[in-house]
Amino acid sequence: MSVLLRFLRSAWELVIGAAADAFQWLRKPGSKIKLVCAVLAFGCLVSGLSAYEKEQRIRDLSAQVVKVKADWKADAERLQADVDTRDQRLAEVAASLRAEAVKLEALKAESAAALQALAGRIESSEKDAATWRGRYEQRPDTCKAALELLDSACPALNGY
Repeated sequence: MSVLLRFLRSAWELVIGAAADAFQWLRKPGSKIKLVCAVLAFGCLVSGLSAYEKEQRIRDLSAQVVKVKADWKADAERLQADVDTRDQRLAEVAASLRAEAVKLEALKAESAAALQALAGRIESSEKDAATWRGRYEQRPDTCKAALELLDSACPALNGY
């Protein structure tokens, strides 16, 4: 333990001694090395401050880049969610249009069947009307005379 204490004490004296010698040397006027050291120290100070300022700019720019990336990622996620929502809505609309198309086809088939039935009824009624007209045209003379008599008796009901 005493060896360690002696070592630490001698190291301390060495550091303090070197600092004291440097301080004394700096106090002597007219040394060219002092002028060179002062210029170098000033240059180091300026370059150190310049490097510190650039590092601060780099940190600020890095922070801005990180923020822009985060904003971009959030915008991309929001836009993707909007696209997904739109796709879902389009799928719903497409499904409802398909359902409506199926209903329309069913209604077209029903309408075609109704038109077919109506055409059959029209044809049947035309046949019945033609048959009746034929029978009416072939009515006996006594029927014609009775109708003329009815026309003269009830003029408001003529034309049958």
